[in-house]
Amino acid sequence: MANNGASDLSQLIKDIEIEKIQGPSDSKFLKIGSLWESQTVVLHILRRFGCRLCRANALELSKIVPDLESQNIRVIAVGLERLGMEEFLKGGFWKYELYLDEGKKLHQALNLKSLGVFKTLNMILTDKEVKTALQKTKEVPGDLKGDGRQLGATLVFAKGGAVLMDFRQRNFADHPTNASILEACGIDPGLISEITKNSSAGDSQQKTCDTVCS
Repeated sequence: MANNGASDLSQLIKDIEIEKIQGPSDSKFLKIGSLWESQTVVLHILRRFGCRLCRANALELSKIVPDLESQNIRVIAVGLERLGMEEFLKGGFWKYELYLDEGKKLHQALNLKSLGVFKTLNMILTDKEVKTALQKTKEVPGDLKGDGRQLGATLVFAKGGAVLMDFRQRNFADHPTNASILEACGIDPGLISEITKNSSAGDSQQKTCDTVCS
């Protein structure tokens, strides 16, 4: 979903500080609002580092990061806890900018849902979309450590803070397509090189296999 014009959403979260894990800045912390001061930014709010659906989606999003960065569009991922972060990075599931939001300040400000135990189990066992996604990602290693009930989001902010995409998960398998992210950023998905996509995917998957599966 997109919201044209001035953004109450960007005002709501602009002063929230997140901690740098890997990125270009020398600063240990940055305010969310600094991200869209000079460029468009894709803000990918992760669920759980050990979740194989989250890992598979991070690999999928990674395919278009070079294309986005070539258009001066910044892409960052934000985790909610340190647990599982080292394995996530060593596994090569994400090699771009990564930050932490311990205390889930972003999740709370955005009112992202955290499911109860019964609803979580019911979703895993009976939701067709989740079951299909789990089946498709069965080759991706994962674990059950950490906060498994919190849902995430993918947001795109234009320079200045206008919202170009506001995608919030309805279930654990719910993610925006790469094409929809490119379109929100004003990039025609049809112009993106298949060679670039396939190369990025192959590099990520090989690194994952070499470091996690061995």
